[in-house]
Amino acid sequence: MAQMHNYDTNFQYSLRHFVDTIPIEIEKNQIFVWAEMNGERHRFNIDTGSSQGSMYQGAHIGSWTELGNVVSRDAAGYRDTVRVIQLPPFKLGQLEISNYVASVFPRQHSRLKYDAILGFDLFNKGLCCKIDARQGYMIITDRRDFFDLEPGYGLRYQLKWFVPYLLVSPFKRHVDQVLFDTGSRQLFTMNKQSFDEHAYKSKNVESQVEGRAEGAFAIGQLGAERTDEVVFMNLDRLKWDEFAFKNVRAITTQGASRIGAQILNYGTVTINGFRRKITFQPYDGVDSVVVNNPLPHIAYVPRHGQPTVGLILEDCDEYRAGLRQGDTILAIDGKTVSSFGAFTDYPFVEGREYRLLVRTKEGREREVRVMPAP
Repeated sequence: MAQMHNYDTNFQYSLRHFVDTIPIEIEKNQIFVWAEMNGERHRFNIDTGSSQGSMYQGAHIGSWTELGNVVSRDAAGYRDTVRVIQLPPFKLGQLEISNYVASVFPRQHSRLKYDAILGFDLFNKGLCCKIDARQGYMIITDRRDFFDLEPGYGLRYQLKWFVPYLLVSPFKRHVDQVLFDTGSRQLFTMNKQSFDEHAYKSKNVESQVEGRAEGAFAIGQLGAERTDEVVFMNLDRLKWDEFAFKNVRAITTQGASRIGAQILNYGTVTINGFRRKITFQPYDGVDSVVVNNPLPHIAYVPRHGQPTVGLILEDCDEYRAGLRQGDTILAIDGKTVSSFGAFTDYPFVEGREYRLLVRTKEGREREVRVMPAP
């Protein structure tokens, strides 16, 4: 029997009654901070949808302590036993964090360069944080009342699996429980079963559907979600408390409904780990914003380690060129694609045509000429 390491927040903070401002980087709607560990700088991703820290196999972290194993559940709903380690002490700004626990996962791709993920246990431990993507900083403090006088639209959250779930309104007279997940790049995605329940209750829901397709979009730490019907929506408005995001395009997935890091395009977010409250403060002091966000028309996911067309719309250039859902990419311009990571790292050039050798779900091989986005 493998030794099992359970969730805990026994790591330590070096400071008390402190306030610190830390620079952040935003890349592809993801939040990154630089930390100092063993005299070296490391890039960490802030992921509120992860209960604890994570590290990828092959990361150059240095020495760590093996703690055993844990049963992990990822964003796509998969469960598996993974290794758990204790990271060496590291500093975020002036704050040193020691005995921090992280699960170890295989790296699905390396397009985004970072060493580890910091999870929501940072806030469950007793921390408040204000994230301002426009100014490029994050304020952290252990003073529970530090942000109390700031304006904004606050929502209480409930912890499920040690991560924050709150209530938003995607349709009039409807509320949906969503995970606040800065590890998700979309502003809003909806659980497919939740969507079906809303659609059953109201014709207004169906009127905001733009299309449907069979496929898979989301990728978790342990793999891609299973193939199912995906609904494409253009929401009249998405309400966070009394604030309205208007004309929001969203899709359904098999995982939890989510509010993602794209919310930081429109305002600051303050997380109060003591009061279990998340506050959104729009940058321009308005009570609504028109989003009009685009949605991807094609998505590639890993299947058995290989790049596969997980989702494709019929009204797109790749579909007209011959790509279909379930096609596995075998080669690009005659060069073998060895893994999903090799595909995502390929230096595609915008506007250039590429020859893709693909294997269909039926096992046939054929060549497709496409112009992938870089």
